[in-house]
Amino acid sequence: MIAWLLTTAGTAALGSVFPLVNIELYLLGVVSTVPGVSWWALGLAAAVGQVAGKTLFYLAGKGGFTLGERLRERVEAKRRGRWAAWFEKFHRRTEERPWWGLGVLFLSAIPGIPPYSLMCFLSGAAGIPLTGFLVASLIGRSLHFLIVAGAPELLHWLPAALGS
Repeated sequence: MIAWLLTTAGTAALGSVFPLVNIELYLLGVVSTVPGVSWWALGLAAAVGQVAGKTLFYLAGKGGFTLGERLRERVEAKRRGRWAAWFEKFHRRTEERPWWGLGVLFLSAIPGIPPYSLMCFLSGAAGIPLTGFLVASLIGRSLHFLIVAGAPELLHWLPAALGS
């Protein structure tokens, strides 16, 4: 069981950086075919792995990597653009109300819309504290992956509950 949890966390971390690895499909496959591993443990392992990987996006937004500095320079160069205006508004609101920025991050972490990767980057650039980023992301992604991992169990239980 430990091996499956570590593999799931690693696959989620890999998928958070390389989008060709689809952790949702992987998770559904493992939950449906591997006996003896609880769906909720796999969902939590996927959340931990993905948040670990997305922390790189957060650090890039903070300017911890050259990529973050380059993207920030592009935003500065295109001040009149739609995204730059939206980023400026997000940054200003987050500075005024830190809980607002954490709430937006949390809400985007559940369905992944707006792109959660972008929100991770913007969270770092807007100055959201690392601890707040990790907590909001981990709770939101846990909800997301618990829903995904629990879907086969729900579908298996549903006909019996409906009397079919």
